[in-house]
Amino acid sequence: MDQTTLQVYAVLFVFATVLLVYTARYFQRRGRQRPLRRMAAVERIGEWTNQSIEANRPLHLALGSTAVGEDRTAVALAEAEFFHHIIERADASDVSPIITTSAASSVPLGQDTVWRAWEGDAYLSRVQWYPPDIAYAAAVTAALKTDDPAAHVLAGGFGPELALMLDSADRRGQGSLAVSDRLEGQAVAYAMADECLIGEELFAAAGYATDDGRAQADAIVLDVWRALLIMGMTIVLMLEVAKRMPWLNWAVVLSVSAVLAVFGLIIYRRR
Repeated sequence: MDQTTLQVYAVLFVFATVLLVYTARYFQRRGRQRPLRRMAAVERIGEWTNQSIEANRPLHLALGSTAVGEDRTAVALAEAEFFHHIIERADASDVSPIITTSAASSVPLGQDTVWRAWEGDAYLSRVQWYPPDIAYAAAVTAALKTDDPAAHVLAGGFGPELALMLDSADRRGQGSLAVSDRLEGQAVAYAMADECLIGEELFAAAGYATDDGRAQADAIVLDVWRALLIMGMTIVLMLEVAKRMPWLNWAVVLSVSAVLAVFGLIIYRRR
């Protein structure tokens, strides 16, 4: 595929996404709300928020090494939006949540996130920077021993050092939700966290953490693209099989592909 064709596809994708987002937001605003699929990991956040308010203990929200201005900017912005809605839910508490990061460029992002969602004072002092990798995990574990958070939401760039923070949270009886944009960190999150998001669920999580119709509409659009991707990959795979077996009937292949795609979507929606 040449560069021009790729650019045309990219423009069409952006245009289709914008159209879907505004269409979904229109119907959400008109009261024709489409229920979101269940995401059990995010459902625990309400429980942890209530614990934070009742016990007057902060929540710990970690960005990890995700930085603004690099190729992971989209991930950083998705995390900030997710954290924004979590902080709004904890606004009734007297103790503001703590945001930690190991990327200096993400400190202003964390400050802005707290400032937009928190109505209390001293929000700047609750955004903390620590050196990256193992030093970050060790510093966070030591520093938060005093603050005693009600729960940890670790959504960002983490590697194997994530295991240190999750082990500390488990030993102290603190809830944890984790997701990483790095494969090794994601493996640790899946194995050790109380709740885990996988892959693109991070980009949809903001819609599940709030009652804001706009955020929910964005999550619905992500689900639509996910469904189309599942169907497209199934059809392409079956067509590739048909090319290698010329004796197969293409109509049969397309029919089987459609049935498999629909079956997969039904299972995905019911999980």
